[in-house]
Amino acid sequence: MKKTIFLLSYAVAACLIFSVASHRENQELKYLLQGQYTGKMADASTQLNELQQAVQQSLLFSDPTAFHDSLQNVWRLSSDIRYSIADLPLDREFTTEWMNYLGRLGNSARMTMTSQESAEQWQKNVSQISNNLTNFSSDWQIATAHYLNGDTNYKNWLEEQTSNSDTSGFKNLSKSVKTYTESDFPLTASEADHEKKKELKELNDKKITKDEAISRFYEMFPELENATLSVKQSKKGAPYPFYHIAFHKGERTGYADITQKGGHLLSYLIERPFEKNSLSVEKLKNLADERLKELGYKDVKETDARENSEVWHFTYARVEEKTKAKVYADGVQVKIAKDTGEIVGLNGVEYIQKEKLKPQMMKKMNWDEFFTNKATVVNEDLAYVENKDFVERLCYELTVRVNSSKVPHTYKVLVDTETGEVIKNEKLS
Repeated sequence: MKKTIFLLSYAVAACLIFSVASHRENQELKYLLQGQYTGKMADASTQLNELQQAVQQSLLFSDPTAFHDSLQNVWRLSSDIRYSIADLPLDREFTTEWMNYLGRLGNSARMTMTSQESAEQWQKNVSQISNNLTNFSSDWQIATAHYLNGDTNYKNWLEEQTSNSDTSGFKNLSKSVKTYTESDFPLTASEADHEKKKELKELNDKKITKDEAISRFYEMFPELENATLSVKQSKKGAPYPFYHIAFHKGERTGYADITQKGGHLLSYLIERPFEKNSLSVEKLKNLADERLKELGYKDVKETDARENSEVWHFTYARVEEKTKAKVYADGVQVKIAKDTGEIVGLNGVEYIQKEKLKPQMMKKMNWDEFFTNKATVVNEDLAYVENKDFVERLCYELTVRVNSSKVPHTYKVLVDTETGEVIKNEKLS
């Protein structure tokens, strides 16, 4: 009996010691996190003050070098603040809005450094930007005051900032920053069109029902006709409404997402075992081309290919009918199984978001004069790509080899057919 009592007492004592030690470790971890977050928040506050000063200083100079240096500071500090707040447990809506504002501010400063037209626009906008940053700084100090003053109620603070409560100081800040973004950096027409395109807002096709979506699924994938299906509609607030069709048949499980407007295939993915044998790359490419045509992608051209141990990933771009130019923004990505040539993955979102292309002049170019004598154009094609303003431009797509060293290098250069501007310059090898 004494032995039993001794063991029980020992067990209780051990549990108490363990509990105290665990509580101490949790407290130490809490203080460590609180210290880290306090440091990052203090850094963000300091950088915000410096950013205010840099923006205000950009109003002072007409000297190009001094003006350039002040803009360089704006660009650097906006990036530094983004880094400081990225890991802070703040209200998610505020973090998104503030990161977006800082990104647009930094990009505007960077573009201004290389364009006289942008410099004039900066001088027009910078007073309003400076006022908004001053107001934001005051609100930021109020929102962070308790925490930076060493508020020991860390748990309550953390719960407040990560909740959806409207009482959060950062919740209110997100509304302010959104207003600042709209006033300081209003979307251009091209940027607004880009946002609409990204969210499929220009889809005007007739809505289909759930049963019509299932019929569309069987039409595209007849091999899954006897599969067990589960169909759900996208959640409220999704960028575009679609039907999510999950399926199971034998060793195959997967899903297909089909838009409610028009019944377009957004994405398709299937999981199944893979055999070790592999068909040739040419055979797989032919099978992928045939399958895409069956799915309705009859106007696409392969632009890229890469592999892993089980599948090949092929990327296609839509070919514009009149110019025969590739439209990279209207792409389709395909995963095809090496063992059988079955399509096991497809993403057609970009293809659905077809670009509205405007007619464009095609200036005849003399590449011998455009490039140095060390560069040789080995291939020329046509392609549509976005410029910095999100506008699709028809370009000469050139593969250029440069023999300026012992090892030659190859570049893909895209030159606007009308203006001669280099839209993109990418090193291939």
